[in-house]
Amino acid sequence: MPGRRLSNAERSLADFWENPPANFPKPLLRSIAVDGDPGLRGVKRMTVPFLYPLTVVCGRNGVGKSTLLALATLSAKPPDGWSPFWGNTKPRGSQSINYAFRDFFHRTAGSPPMDGMQLTWVSMFRGNEIERTQRYNGRRWVNVADPGRNPNNLELGPREIDFIPISRIMPASELAALRSTFTGNEQAQVVQLTPAAVQQLSFIMGKQYQSAEVRFAKGLVLPKCHSQADYTGFDMGGGEGSVILLLARLQDMPKGGLVIIEEVELALHQEAQVRLMEVLVSYCATRRLQIICTSHSEAVIDAVPRNARVLLSKLEDEHQATSAVSTRFAVHQMLGAVQPELEIITEDAFAAALVGEAIAGDLRPRVRIHDIGSNAVLARQAVANLRTRPDIACLSVFDGDCTEADVNGWIDSERAERALHPSFLILPGNGVAPEKWVLQQLQVDAYRDLLALEIGCSAQIAAGHVAAMTVDLDHHDCGHTLHMRTGISRDEARRLVIKAVARSHPELDLLRARVKEMLGA
Repeated sequence: MPGRRLSNAERSLADFWENPPANFPKPLLRSIAVDGDPGLRGVKRMTVPFLYPLTVVCGRNGVGKSTLLALATLSAKPPDGWSPFWGNTKPRGSQSINYAFRDFFHRTAGSPPMDGMQLTWVSMFRGNEIERTQRYNGRRWVNVADPGRNPNNLELGPREIDFIPISRIMPASELAALRSTFTGNEQAQVVQLTPAAVQQLSFIMGKQYQSAEVRFAKGLVLPKCHSQADYTGFDMGGGEGSVILLLARLQDMPKGGLVIIEEVELALHQEAQVRLMEVLVSYCATRRLQIICTSHSEAVIDAVPRNARVLLSKLEDEHQATSAVSTRFAVHQMLGAVQPELEIITEDAFAAALVGEAIAGDLRPRVRIHDIGSNAVLARQAVANLRTRPDIACLSVFDGDCTEADVNGWIDSERAERALHPSFLILPGNGVAPEKWVLQQLQVDAYRDLLALEIGCSAQIAAGHVAAMTVDLDHHDCGHTLHMRTGISRDEARRLVIKAVARSHPELDLLRARVKEMLGA
């Protein structure tokens, strides 16, 4: 999948982004930061890096995606004569060559004051990393000098920037201004799609086009094409028209420009979404464009390399940007429901709980853990997963009372002649089962004290509990022993015993590292 295995174009883009030529003529936006109360559209603190020329920003509604796009649009000034694209819903009355803060952040008399709000853009320009900061003070934005830099080096070169809004998908037939403007006799400026762009249009939409164009009149825009017959935006769906408009802008975008696309997948079916992202990557590669877009589409997220993905989320007053996320993790965050990226199978419930406590934290929602039976059954299921579900990563975790030779023998007996090599790991234990290993670790003062903290008793009382669990004839039932001595429910008692050892024990670092590796974290 694109997240892991890069095409030649994607590898070339990654190399360019990490080491842009020192003489590259346009600034490359590397990060945006927001800081200060009362916040910008509720965003008080947020730093978003751009690790790749193409960035897909995803996340739930209200986490700051639109705010980020607007700020990216304000990251540099355009060269003389550049006219940005407004579509059919211009934010202001007159056409201009420059975007302004008021175009995206409309303020009224009742808007809260923004004094102290600070915005920072970091760009790479001619081999130098340039940080530009503005602070809101007295109803206007003022530049903040960087004391560590020479003021003469703070100037960014100009850059063409285009913001392609949601309005591109609005059906022309529903806009009265378009119906009255494009009557057939209007004096329109016509932009023809190049043969290469027409070929890209055919590829994205999955049907053959002979020609396509965009007509501009009175600040309004109307797509037109020929695919077995001539028809305009009045007779095409929003998705088809939006792709024609987007390709018309991309083909004329100068080298090194910045294109910002709101909800890139809108009105397109999944195959068209994936093909559109492939075309966007090609423009980044051939024209060295930087493209930043938002999306809620699993197909779009999955179609780009991991470094091209940024997930925005909100944690109390902080807005967090997580880069290089997996598709499943991003979708899980937007769905609010677990979509595991890695399955871990164990022999029994105790081992499953031990693994779960060992990897508690951000990784835990990305993993599904379940116990399936004896070690032989575990080996059988590990091989079966590779045969029937090769697209889902699986880690088999065997108890510490077996050896690597044992595991390889069980796997060999299951895979027969097929070259199947399931991932597996053996829990620490030095030849003993997980239950006994945990009780052994509780003899160590540090872990006994953690258990005391978990159950809310003194170290001496915890030592008595540990002694009672250790001499119990059935070591598999340590939770029952602690339950009888404390009144804590049996399941909760077992969890606290495991947690006291598993959360920080260094012998479980190998498990944590393997899980991170398999998740690409």
